[in-house]
Amino acid sequence: MTFIQLNYIYEIFNCGSINKAAQNLFVSQSSLSSAIRELEEELGIQIFTRSNRGIAITEEGNEFLSQIMPILEQQRKIERYYAQRNVLDTERLHVSAQRYPFCAKAFVEIVARHSDCRFEFSFKETEMDRVIENVSQRISDLGILFLSDITESFMKKVLRNNNLEFQELARIRPHVFIGTNHPLANQAEISLKDLYDSPYVIFSKKNNSSYNFAEEAFISNSSEFRKILYVNDRATAYNFISNANGFTTGSGLLPEGYSPPEVKSIPIKDDLPAMRLGWIKLKDVPLSAIAQEYMDILIDIIHS
Repeated sequence: MTFIQLNYIYEIFNCGSINKAAQNLFVSQSSLSSAIRELEEELGIQIFTRSNRGIAITEEGNEFLSQIMPILEQQRKIERYYAQRNVLDTERLHVSAQRYPFCAKAFVEIVARHSDCRFEFSFKETEMDRVIENVSQRISDLGILFLSDITESFMKKVLRNNNLEFQELARIRPHVFIGTNHPLANQAEISLKDLYDSPYVIFSKKNNSSYNFAEEAFISNSSEFRKILYVNDRATAYNFISNANGFTTGSGLLPEGYSPPEVKSIPIKDDLPAMRLGWIKLKDVPLSAIAQEYMDILIDIIHS
């Protein structure tokens, strides 16, 4: 059973004539009759009766028609949607990223640059495993995440299994994000051992045992910290950092206007692996012009 056969059935029913339906469908009458017979044999039903006076739909045919009408209507909706989308020449960009404010800043700038265009954009801040999933399933054109020397081997295997490639943007020294009222806020550098009694704000899911998917620059020995706060959005993380003397670790990149003034970043004194910030896409699928434009903006922000 094919969509073509279903549309043939509908057209014959509307016309009440195989000859007229064949003309409307631009096929021969014999081809149309043959397609209907094949469908009837496949389903074991008789949809039309044929006589010298023409054709008539059977009770089985009426039942079958009621079953296929929602399918045909959905088909037409899809066709109308894509026909309209192509005519309107809409620009499209879909990005997934770990919860980095500099990625949001780049997205705001791309929106501003294309404010006079018709566009369909999406920006998803989410966990690393979901970033990978979104790109591998073509929900997003590209994803922004980071690797470290510790996680590189595992993550390369994950990316390879999902037919993804990783392009490095920068190697960044890990930093602590801390509130300006924190007792250590005025230090030039901070050692993690000095933070063991402060609440460690972690984006990672508590039930995800693999630190390879962590968003924090340092997570593998989080058990050394006496207080752990699990959160799932940037605003909540900033609230705990600003108001509860919490902290987290990351790239240290805090674009002005994209984080509260009460939050600052300080380099970590300890010898930790560099954060390898980069982006992922499907192998052998080139970036669109607008996706490349977004990446150019992001690179400027990271290196500014």
